[in-house]
Amino acid sequence: MAQRPLEENASQAAVEPPPPPVKEKRKGAALPGFFLRTKLLPPRPAPALLQRPRLTERLLNNLAHPVTLVAAAAGSGKTTLVADFVRTNAHKFIWYQLENTDSDPLVFLGYVTHGIKQAVPGFGEVMLSYLHESAAELAQAPERAVDVLLNEVLEHVEQQFILVLDDYHHLGAETAVHAVVDRLLAYLPDVMHVIIISRDVPPLSLARLRSQASLAVIDRNELLFTDEETQQLFREVFDLELTPAQLIEYRERTHGWITALQLVRQVAQRQALAHSSGGSPPDLVEILRQSERDIFDYFAEEVFADEPEDIQRLLVNISLLDRLDLETCGRLYPARS
Repeated sequence: MAQRPLEENASQAAVEPPPPPVKEKRKGAALPGFFLRTKLLPPRPAPALLQRPRLTERLLNNLAHPVTLVAAAAGSGKTTLVADFVRTNAHKFIWYQLENTDSDPLVFLGYVTHGIKQAVPGFGEVMLSYLHESAAELAQAPERAVDVLLNEVLEHVEQQFILVLDDYHHLGAETAVHAVVDRLLAYLPDVMHVIIISRDVPPLSLARLRSQASLAVIDRNELLFTDEETQQLFREVFDLELTPAQLIEYRERTHGWITALQLVRQVAQRQALAHSSGGSPPDLVEILRQSERDIFDYFAEEVFADEPEDIQRLLVNISLLDRLDLETCGRLYPARS
C-alpha cells in the first residue's frame, strides 16, 4: 500500500518531472542537542608565533606511530605547538577540546564521530544511529561502541587523518571514558593518528603502547625553549635583542618556560611605548623582574586554582620555605610524603 503514491507519481512523470527524491533521515543521524560545535574547532592562531622546526619535525615523524602524547605543565606551549602543526600539515585533522562533561563515553564518542563526519563526507550514519539506539548497551559496555566506530572508519576513510584530544586531563582520573580511549588506541587503524595533549600523563595503558613501539612522547623538557630559540623569539617575534648576559639571566629565571617569556613580552611592550614617548630605553633584565607579578597571577589562575584543597594548603605552607627540596618537605609534612 505504501507504494501507490509512488506509482501515481511515476504515471505523471511524462507530464511534469517529479521533484528530486528526499531521503528519509535515519534515526539518530541528526546532530544531538548536547553538541557544542566550537569544541570541535582548533584554538585561534597566535598573532605572533615562532616556528619550532625541531618539534614540528618530531610531530611529523611521529605520524608513523599510532599515538603521540604531548604532556607538560600549564603554559608549556603544548596546544600552540600542536595547533600550528596540524594547520600547516597536509593531513586532515579533527580537533576536540575536552572538558569534564566529556568523561561520559556517550558524549565523548558523539563528539569524535561528528568531528570525523565534518572531515569525511558520508561518515557517521552507522555510529550516530548506534549511539542513539543502544544507550543501555553503551552504558554497560562502552568499548563496543568503539568497535562500531572503527569499522565505519575502515569503511569510509582512505587517507590518514589526525585526531587531537586537547586538555585530556579535564576528563579526571577515574572515569569510564579511559576504557573507551584504551580500546580506540589498541585497535587504531593506519588511517588514524591520535595526538593527546595533557598536563598529566593520562591513566591509559601507555606501557603496552610503548612496548609495541606505538607511542611517541613529547614532554616538558622538549617543550622548553633552548637558548637559541629564546634569542630567536626575542629577535623575530618580540623585536628585541638580548645580550649574552641577559640571555643567561633569562635562562636562569625562566628555564625556557614559554608562558614566562610571553608575559615578559607584554611588560616589554609597555616599556617600549614609554620609551617612544621620550623615556629611557627598556632594561630587559628589569623587565624580567617586573613581569614576576604577571607570572604569579598566571600560576594562581591556571595552576593553583585547579588543585584540590589539600594540595593548595600544602603549597601555601611550603611557600614559607626559602628553598624547596623533597627531603625537607617530607619531614615537615609527612602526611603528603
